[in-house]
Amino acid sequence: MEVIDTCFQQPFASLTDLFSKAEQIFKQNFGNRLYLYAPGMVSYETSYCRSNPLSFPAISVTGSWCYLNCEHCSGKLLESMFPAGSPDQLYHLMKKLIEKGAKGFLISGGSNREGYVPLEPFLPIVAKIKREFLVEVVVHCGLAPPQLVDALAEAGVDGVLVDVVGSDLTLRKVCHLNMRVEVFEDLLKRLSDHSLPVVPHIVVGMHYGKILGEKAALEIVSKFQPAAVVIVALMPLEGTGMMHTKPPSPQDIGRVMLAARLLLPNTPIVLGCARPRGDSRVSTDALAVRCGVNGVTYPSDALFTICKRRDITLIFSEKCCSLIWKDISKRVNEVGLCL
Repeated sequence: MEVIDTCFQQPFASLTDLFSKAEQIFKQNFGNRLYLYAPGMVSYETSYCRSNPLSFPAISVTGSWCYLNCEHCSGKLLESMFPAGSPDQLYHLMKKLIEKGAKGFLISGGSNREGYVPLEPFLPIVAKIKREFLVEVVVHCGLAPPQLVDALAEAGVDGVLVDVVGSDLTLRKVCHLNMRVEVFEDLLKRLSDHSLPVVPHIVVGMHYGKILGEKAALEIVSKFQPAAVVIVALMPLEGTGMMHTKPPSPQDIGRVMLAARLLLPNTPIVLGCARPRGDSRVSTDALAVRCGVNGVTYPSDALFTICKRRDITLIFSEKCCSLIWKDISKRVNEVGLCL
């Protein structure tokens, strides 16, 4: 863990050797291929690619309701999702969207007082849809109890997304949960025991823009074998408790991406969709390449230029980035890359 400590503690300018090591891992273990994702969850367009709003839509089974109302979200992220408040509504909505071209779905929702999305009544519908149509479904579950994990496994979901928090203080102050971070170890073990494809998400700067529990979150994740790890960052949203918070810098995000790559050399690492825009996004994307990540969601125009200069092969997808484990597994089977 000394190398990981260095990522977080040393001056950023002194991390050159670790960046070189991360790029070497990327080339040797993953064949110098970078996956670019643009699911239809937000409107996105650059000179090189654009999103289809119905390619991989997000659905909230609670509408905009969330009991926890975390300081960084307050349910605002749910407002952009399609609402489906009953299993019947979910079935008809998914079928309608498939008829319009959807190839997959993110099923999410607000959390109840126990910290998980009340998905149980909806998962039989997910299983039914997957039997009837050739689609992929990933699920954001929160702190799923054993019975929900059983239901996720029975439904055969293609990915389970979990925000892993590494600070007890952040859990209390930001997420409004009077729990300790050990709950994430218990959750990841339950999911792994069911052989579910687990994709932990780590939110850089979740604690009011500061780096606090990110290192601990990575250490928790590293005890298991996640299908992939997604690094995102605080985006101050209007109407939330952090609307005036200064977001984490590209360097802070870079530290977490670098630590993730070095700690999990054989695991796909993705720079996810939620991160500051503008010049910050350009700088973060450039650092993502230096950190040897496997995927970038909603990439900036500048990233294409950087990759062309470094002779990195780009592969575009309209799926949710959490499914990168499938894309890489398919590629490994085709060309026999060493993982």
